[in-house]
Amino acid sequence: MSSSLTAALSVGAAILVAACGPGCRLVNRRGPVPPELAEARKLCNEGLSAADRSDLVRAESLLERAVKSCPLDVDARRHYAEVLWKRGERMEAVTQIAEALKLSPGDAQLCIEGGGMYLDMGLFDDAERLSREAVRVAPGSAQAWYLRGQVSLARGQAEPALADFHRALAIEPDHREALFDAAEAYRRLDRPQRALATLAALGETYGPDQTPANVLVMEGLAQEALGRQADAVESYRMALARGGSAEAAARLAALERSSAVATRPADAVRQ
Repeated sequence: MSSSLTAALSVGAAILVAACGPGCRLVNRRGPVPPELAEARKLCNEGLSAADRSDLVRAESLLERAVKSCPLDVDARRHYAEVLWKRGERMEAVTQIAEALKLSPGDAQLCIEGGGMYLDMGLFDDAERLSREAVRVAPGSAQAWYLRGQVSLARGQAEPALADFHRALAIEPDHREALFDAAEAYRRLDRPQRALATLAALGETYGPDQTPANVLVMEGLAQEALGRQADAVESYRMALARGGSAEAAARLAALERSSAVATRPADAVRQ
C-alpha cells in the first residue's frame, strides 16, 4: 500500500476512534434503535434518494452527516464511499471502505467493492488482498472470483485469470463481464478460436442487434488472428455503427488498405 494511502487510512482510523467515544453505540438487537443510528439511517436514505436523482453533491453532504451521526454504521460508510467514488474523491472513498471493513471484516461485498476501487487505482497488492479475502469468505460469489481474475489479468497473468473467470462463470453462466474478460484472456494466450466461442456465448446474453461495440471489436481482433479478414471487417463496421471506438476505426482502415493493395493489378503495385 502506498505511503499516502496508509496515511489517509491512519487519519480515518483516528477520526473513527474519536467519534466513537460518547456518541453512536453498537445496536442492541433486542432493544430500541439508538437515536444516533436512527438519524444516520434517515440521512442515509435521503442521501441515496439524492444519488438516484444524480444530485451527487447533496448525496455526499447527507451521507457525510450520516457517518458523523453514527461512525459505527457500516452501511452509511459504504454508501458514502460509493458517492465519493462517483464524485472522483477516490482517496477518501477507499478510506471509508477501509473503515467499514474494520467494522465488518467478514463482509464479502465490502471486500469486492474495495478491491475494485484499489484495482482501478492501480494498487494491485491491496486489490488482490481483498479479492482473496472475498473468495475465502464467499466462495459461492461469482463477483469475488471475477475480481480475483481481474487482478491477475491486470498483472498480465492470463492463465490464473482465466481459471478464476471460469469459476465465476460456473456460478453465474451469464456473467457478462466475466465472459468478456475470459475472451480477452484467451486472446492474450493466442487462442482466438476459444475467444470467439466465448464472445458468441456473451452475444447470446444481449437482444438482437444489441451486442456492444467493445464486444464486436474483440470479435474482429479474434477473426483477424484466425485470418478471417472479411469477417473482421464486418465486425469492425458493426462496432462503428454502434458507437464504435478509435480501435475499430483504425483496424478497419488498416484492413481496407491491405485489401486495396492486394486487389491492385501487379503493374500498379510495382509502380
